Amino acid sequence: MLNKLRQEFLENTTQLLIVNNTNQVLDTDDSLFSIKKGSDITDFHPFFHVISSLFEDDRKQQKFYCVQMEIKGKTCFFDIRSQVDFEKKQVVLFIEDLTDHYKTLHQIKQVRNESIINFNITQELNHQLNVERGFKNKFLANVSHEIRTPLNSILGFLSVLENTSLDREQLDIIGIIKDSSKNLVAIVDDLLDISKIEAGHLEIKNKRFDFKKFTKSLVKTYDLQANEKRLQFVTDIGTNIPKFLIGDQLRLNQILINLLENALKYTHQGTVTLRISTTSRNMRRIPVTFEIIDTGIGIPKEYLTTIFESFTQLEKRGLFGGSGLGLSIVKQLTQLMDSNLEVSSKENEGSTFKFTISLGVSHDQKEEKETPVIRNSEKRSGGSKKKKYRILLGEDIEVNQLLMMRLFADEGTYSLDIAKNGEQVVLFLEKYQYDLVLMDLSMPVMDGYDAAMRIRNHTDKKIKKIPIVALTARTTEEERDEAKECGMNAYLTKPINSDLLFKTIDRLLHRYKPKKEKN
Repeated sequence: MLNKLRQEFLENTTQLLIVNNTNQVLDTDDSLFSIKKGSDITDFHPFFHVISSLFEDDRKQQKFYCVQMEIKGKTCFFDIRSQVDFEKKQVVLFIEDLTDHYKTLHQIKQVRNESIINFNITQELNHQLNVERGFKNKFLANVSHEIRTPLNSILGFLSVLENTSLDREQLDIIGIIKDSSKNLVAIVDDLLDISKIEAGHLEIKNKRFDFKKFTKSLVKTYDLQANEKRLQFVTDIGTNIPKFLIGDQLRLNQILINLLENALKYTHQGTVTLRISTTSRNMRRIPVTFEIIDTGIGIPKEYLTTIFESFTQLEKRGLFGGSGLGLSIVKQLTQLMDSNLEVSSKENEGSTFKFTISLGVSHDQKEEKETPVIRNSEKRSGGSKKKKYRILLGEDIEVNQLLMMRLFADEGTYSLDIAKNGEQVVLFLEKYQYDLVLMDLSMPVMDGYDAAMRIRNHTDKKIKKIPIVALTARTTEEERDEAKECGMNAYLTKPINSDLLFKTIDRLLHRYKPKKEKN
């Protein structure tokens, strides 16, 4: 009896799908809706473009809540759980119809909100605070966008200028301008980060990463900087720390960079030491202790309790200048990672910053075999002519158009066309054949988000499947997520790193080449 009832319930509420890493439907029970085996799941709904990203994440299971789809003219809401088999390169999708649940929940929330508005005046005050906070966050995001846009052309053309015939003095001047521009970007990023932390929007994202590679890159960078100041950079990294750990590599890197930059900046002679150790042999989680020790100018005792406050500077004493946000961000990031930043210092003797973070140990300690993506410029041989890939750029700002034209001209392995807005991007795709689209998100007439949606819903399969790379001065996680939901395959922020740009283009062209050959 129970088995029969369970079977009837599952048939009416749940559908199972098996899809491979190229979005091809391998099997389906068609409990909720019919999907043809062998078809491309993204043809059924643009949401399923997210499948390709599941294979780039080390998590085996993920869940997507309240996914809205139009099925036979009816608006439905689904919870979708994915279970990835990395060896078979397949993913099982459990699609659960919760339309009635979400509609009922929406009605309950609406009644509750009306009740709160009517009977609780404090909620109105909280709402006003949220509006003000939202305005500040939006203002900072817009400021970041407006600063990054001209900096993109400044840094881009400075890189182009570096490759021309210049004397040593001119190259030194360019270096100073580039460093100052990068410092400006760093200050803007600090403002955005501190705003996210204060609003409670900054999340710690724990993923598997190569700890040995991470520390090696860090040591290489700061060993060079120490040599330039004629300082000794000492490293003491425990050999018993596993190679692959689980944690937020981005935020850990941000903490260490801030502390190492300060140590090198305010140490004029002697040493800067990076010490990393663990006392645990636990195979699941280990406490990793980081210490940054310098023989610099030190911090007066009376300032030790205030240096972590936002916008606090000790510039008059020649100590911590800049935006006054670096150490505040470090302090708050360590707290978000369930740690505590400790500092000890003596004037004219040096400082020690120390914190311990609990990191997961990956069950898989094997090195991943990476398939090298061969750059087009490396494929040339003798006098043979290789196909030039056609790239379409959606960009409305003329100076950025000129910069991209120069970068692509120097690269020499692509042809570049330019559309001034999202509407033109779609029209160009319908008129000419392209291999990839670079899309600015902020354009007149039609922005990059709407253009991407138009492309992913296009009736022409070749247009529908074309790789799209967001090329934007917008940097927030919300905007990244929105771009992914619109079907964009990669997200690059301005100022553009030309090496990263062309590596991303080559990676996507390499990934989508087999599909194009099948068509």
